[in-house]
Amino acid sequence: MKKVLLILLALALFLAVSASAEDESPLLGKPFPEFTVTDTEGNTLTLSEALKDHEAVLINFWASWCGPCRNEFPAINKVYEEYKDKVAFIALSIEPKDSNEKISSFRQENGLTLPMGRDEDDKLYAYAKTNSVPVTVIVDRFGNVVFFQIGSFSTADELSRTLDAFLGDRYTETSVLYSIPADTSTVALPVSPARALRIENEGVQKAAIHVEGVEDTLFFIIVNDSTAHVIAEISASDATSDVIFYNSDAGFTALKEMLDPDRGVLAADVSVPEEGYVMVCLVDYSKVVKGEDDPDMFPFYIVRNPGEIDSVVNALKASGHSEVTVEYETDADAGSKADAGIKADAYIIHVLDQNGDPVPEVFVNFCNDTACVPCESDDDGTIVYTGNPDVYHVQIIDYPEGYSCDESFEMYTTKTYGEWVLRLYKD
Repeated sequence: MKKVLLILLALALFLAVSASAEDESPLLGKPFPEFTVTDTEGNTLTLSEALKDHEAVLINFWASWCGPCRNEFPAINKVYEEYKDKVAFIALSIEPKDSNEKISSFRQENGLTLPMGRDEDDKLYAYAKTNSVPVTVIVDRFGNVVFFQIGSFSTADELSRTLDAFLGDRYTETSVLYSIPADTSTVALPVSPARALRIENEGVQKAAIHVEGVEDTLFFIIVNDSTAHVIAEISASDATSDVIFYNSDAGFTALKEMLDPDRGVLAADVSVPEEGYVMVCLVDYSKVVKGEDDPDMFPFYIVRNPGEIDSVVNALKASGHSEVTVEYETDADAGSKADAGIKADAYIIHVLDQNGDPVPEVFVNFCNDTACVPCESDDDGTIVYTGNPDVYHVQIIDYPEGYSCDESFEMYTTKTYGEWVLRLYKD
């Protein structure tokens, strides 16, 4: 029954994650006290020493029993690998039972490389004046607290944007940040008729568990490999800055981080354990953190051992559900898939802002080896190019005032017709 509860509650655990900067925190703008801590590898980090050769210090307070803490570690670790020369990181457990040996094992089991240790006697955590975890504190190059957040980061991209606010030659004096900076990047993502996930592995099998009296169905995908090749599909109506990919073993990933430009798809390789399962889904994070329903969210569970499904069925029956049935289906392209793909007869680009509103009067060039053709978005924000199928280089050449656009933005189409969402940021 424990396994069934884990399956049924896994979604609730990650939906409980919410992040908010504390705009009334007494720490913000003030010096963080000098400290020295030792990580599980025996390395020491002293705040003043770290700031001699780093532009900032990030302190993350966590505990081994904290689900949201576990969920954000993959994102933090990814950013650590990219920023460790500029930012000093330390993750400190505030749980007295989290010994150095336990933390070291946790670090190894989860493939983490960022420095981790214990907050001895909760000295630093007490200074944070909160009872929650996870908590992230960023100290700038001048030794002052410039960001304080209770709750986890949803993606690595969120944390990167936050750190970037305090790095570089333009940062010349302490400037407090009260919330995660908005994603102002220009991005183009392929879209499909509906939000969906599918698996590209060969020889996969789909199983649906139906429980009498329970409206929702548990969907399992059985794969023969240690890695599931997952393709994510979003619709033109999805807010590309809000919809994210969730992997119960690896946390959250922003859609733009999944883009495979050569194939024109959103792809992720998901490790599948020999025993147990991994849950994946696409979810509109902006809705769930507000407690709203996301009707397009569709989770499913990937397993390697079909016996896991039998265990779930037996546990459900043992818990009092007499009518539990399993429906198996062999599908070489298994997963949640609403349609067989785009049936476009042109190259279509939907130009939207971060709120999903159309942006007219955006000019782009469709270029191949022989010519460039300018096209303009109409009142619905739609650009339609009916040239012969080819791989086109697309660049923005003009856009209305009041919007931000990355000057270096470019994209390449697939050789077949398709649709994309191009997001500009409305200032």
